[in-house]
Amino acid sequence: MSQQDENHGSQPAAQSPEGLFGAVPAQASGGHDQVAAGSGDAVSKPYVMRISRLTVDKLGIRMYDRVSAVLAEIIANSYDADAEEVRVELPWGVFLDNPGAAYEITVSDDGHGMTASEVNSHYLTVGSDRRKRFGKDKSKYKDRPVMGRKGIGKLAPFGICETVEVITAGGERTEKGYKVAHLILSLNAILDDTDDEYRPSPGPLDGSWSSKHGTSVKLRDFRRKRVPSGDELHRQLSARFGIRRPDWNVEVINTDNTLIPEEFHLGELNIELMPDTRIDLADRMVETPTGEKLPISGWLAYSKKPYRDEAMAGVRIYSRGKIVSLTRDFGISTGFHGEYSIRSYLVGEIHAEWLDEGEDLVRSDRQDIIWSSDYGDALRQWGHAVMRELGARGRNSLKKETWSDFEQSSNLQARLEADAPGDKAFQESVRQAAKLLVGDKDREAIADPEHREKVYQLAKTIGPHRTLLDALHQVAEDASSPLDIVLGLFQKARIAEMYSLGQVASERIEVLNKLSALIDDGSTLEQPLQELLEQAPWLLAPEWTPLGMNESLERVRKSFESWYFKKHNVALVTSAINRQSKRPDFVLLHDSGTLWIVEIKRMNYHLTDAEYLRAVNYLYDLDEFLNQVEALGKQFPVRNLTFIADHTDKLSSVSISSQANDARIEIRGWHDLLDDTLRAHRDFLARVDDMKNDGSAP
Repeated sequence: MSQQDENHGSQPAAQSPEGLFGAVPAQASGGHDQVAAGSGDAVSKPYVMRISRLTVDKLGIRMYDRVSAVLAEIIANSYDADAEEVRVELPWGVFLDNPGAAYEITVSDDGHGMTASEVNSHYLTVGSDRRKRFGKDKSKYKDRPVMGRKGIGKLAPFGICETVEVITAGGERTEKGYKVAHLILSLNAILDDTDDEYRPSPGPLDGSWSSKHGTSVKLRDFRRKRVPSGDELHRQLSARFGIRRPDWNVEVINTDNTLIPEEFHLGELNIELMPDTRIDLADRMVETPTGEKLPISGWLAYSKKPYRDEAMAGVRIYSRGKIVSLTRDFGISTGFHGEYSIRSYLVGEIHAEWLDEGEDLVRSDRQDIIWSSDYGDALRQWGHAVMRELGARGRNSLKKETWSDFEQSSNLQARLEADAPGDKAFQESVRQAAKLLVGDKDREAIADPEHREKVYQLAKTIGPHRTLLDALHQVAEDASSPLDIVLGLFQKARIAEMYSLGQVASERIEVLNKLSALIDDGSTLEQPLQELLEQAPWLLAPEWTPLGMNESLERVRKSFESWYFKKHNVALVTSAINRQSKRPDFVLLHDSGTLWIVEIKRMNYHLTDAEYLRAVNYLYDLDEFLNQVEALGKQFPVRNLTFIADHTDKLSSVSISSQANDARIEIRGWHDLLDDTLRAHRDFLARVDDMKNDGSAP
């Protein structure tokens, strides 16, 4: 046996290519000497790869580390080889490095294939521009705009495996068929630290004959890479190609399930769109600053749901049928109206052949385009304009979809029937109120059950009032309103008040129970008490309302903080009640021209002189500030200070005298507060309870 025969014997046994092209082993025993007699091609030009080890490492292993990306490169080569049928065989949903499975991935096509000399001059030449090398950018026979350009996609398989086997038959057909070139590439040998040329090993079919032309690429000896499930793989591969032509079909077969055959054919992504949002781009040219107009095709739209799968979300940009970029927003700046909707729901595909013609505007890894180029910037600006148009077009559609989501997920109709059986007027008023409240919400918020419940409860509170206002307008427009309209108006007023008061009562009972539990605990810290009072300031006094609800008071708060810092060089944080995440030094509340400072201490706390003096100084500073700012001072002529603290035994006689002589300063204990609050609300709650029980008018 010759040395070459021994080399062949050391290689994994190769199977004759089946399916898309078949080998005819006649006159070919696999020995290289006999190949020489048959062709004169393989021996005179042994297979040689000239490539730096660093190139393979950077452009193969590190650039392509996902199975779908590797398959896309091999499939793209089949397209460029004029293949009409491509067959991909691999196991789905597994880790490829399973030592007990010996997995293999095979991609076979019926393209024009290669001769041994073409393998050397084309396939084994890495990093040269294939379009310049061939003198044209179209495929050999079908004039397809070829996808390949940089000559590095052939290294993609080494991103997931150690061994790549190529079996290809091409050239001119002879009486024996097409000459087969068979070579086996080893990553370890390629990366061997040597200056010698790398010579792939010829496979046993090298120099044999095939009845059909085509190429088969086999991958073995995998690193720990996961193959996606069938659905995932279909989405990932379909997203990478924008090819729509009758002479192109890719079939992907699961080899890990022989009992139930599984397969899919590469096709379009099935993305469900919001109605009336799709924009066709065929007549929308991209214009450069110099006035050049660049053709675009494809579409943009809103999806019915915000996709998190990267294959489904965003806009896929294709050139020559292969993806070159994926964008969620075309790099538009933040803060524009509808920003959340655009970035969450924007989908589409754009075809721009000029991105990969002439000047190379595609990054080496084909994962993005060069946006900093003149054409890239023109496409970005074009995208901004189309996105704004889509945002305006999609808002109404998004509102409809959000409302539909709310109706279904909240079980709205059933709840309305349960809360007000037979009362169609009330049900409709609440429905319309809920629709208004949902109109400016995003679908993510509506997906939150707690948020949906808040919307429903608020709609029950305001809905009847809206019906009452409609009735008032009706009466106002008709001076001779008949008695039944007036009676109907009073009936709607009764319904509005009853439901509104019932909702208020329910919420207040819940808060009172929480306060009672915190006080009964006896060891409650300041934070939970602070949070409860911020949510329900009426606990301190029934008529008090949050500072943040009044625009002029918000100006007081912000202006006072700024003024206080300039005077004392201390950053003071006041509370607007609606900022529960921040723990304030004091709380400002108001009622009819009154500003109130409230200093809150934990249960059983002993108030100190230092704390008393600090809060009193706040009051004096607030006085000074409002007296200086005349416009604000006139709106709030009364300023008070209240301490909620259980013990005052640590206060000095000076502090006690100060409190006794200043009617604006008050000290209350937590039990006193609870008793006063319960007393203030007892009659109110009892009356509401009577109304709910007997349905009488207030």
